[in-house]
Amino acid sequence: MMDLMQTLSTRTLSRMIKIAKRLPKSDILDLIMEADLWSTSINEEGNRQEILRTALMGARASAIEDDDVQAHQGLLAFAGSLFESELVREVGDLVTELAELSESLRTDGWEVIDRTDPNSNAATAERHRVRIVRADSAQVYLRQETNALEHELEARGYKKALGHYREALSSFAGQKHASSNGQLRTALEALVVSLAVDHTGYEDNGRANQGGTALKTLYSRDAPGPVIIGKPLPTRDGGTLIQGVWDISHTNGSHPGLSDAQEARIRMQLITGVMMFLLRHFPA
Repeated sequence: MMDLMQTLSTRTLSRMIKIAKRLPKSDILDLIMEADLWSTSINEEGNRQEILRTALMGARASAIEDDDVQAHQGLLAFAGSLFESELVREVGDLVTELAELSESLRTDGWEVIDRTDPNSNAATAERHRVRIVRADSAQVYLRQETNALEHELEARGYKKALGHYREALSSFAGQKHASSNGQLRTALEALVVSLAVDHTGYEDNGRANQGGTALKTLYSRDAPGPVIIGKPLPTRDGGTLIQGVWDISHTNGSHPGLSDAQEARIRMQLITGVMMFLLRHFPA
């Protein structure tokens, strides 16, 4: 089955419907056919929202349940057609709706790239063109990584870190980006404290904001190397990495309005990766 993070979320589909329903029904049917999303379950006599919902949700179900790559590509093509369509721009001011769709696509892991020639003038302008590409070029599907981290945290009994990490995932999926960042920071801190207690003799004082002190017990500025599993990391062989990600996690934290979908996704990838790195280096 296709991972949920590989196709478009229902939130993104709802924003596509919000834009497309403003078009005449005949134009909606044309866009559905152009994206190769037509199916016999579509009722041409139904209202515009019903037609769109049937086409888009049907394709999403095929992408997830049947691993149908063509259905997934059709959804991306339909989204792209909304950004390119002259019809969309003619029905009114949809700048806000298109921006919301772009942000939702970023949360799903897709970036909208404008390919229109910036040097063309209004008289000679070519058709507006966009391309929707994966936000992470290596195509590392985030959901697989988060599953592995959740499993490891649960197996190790690190319930506080697991709880905050799951809250971060929920906020990220709900496009509450600043909240996701804040929960990730707290999850990382909880893991750092737990590992320091288990592996370095650090004493948890039960107070908040002790992560920075605990972190410094997990790496040694003086250790020349090599890396020894279960021992503090040398500064130049892991220590700088964990300190750097720790520092990044404390900028734009939970302050509202300072993080968009792309930044939140990068933070999710970075902190997920460093938490897995720490768990591997400091085994149960």
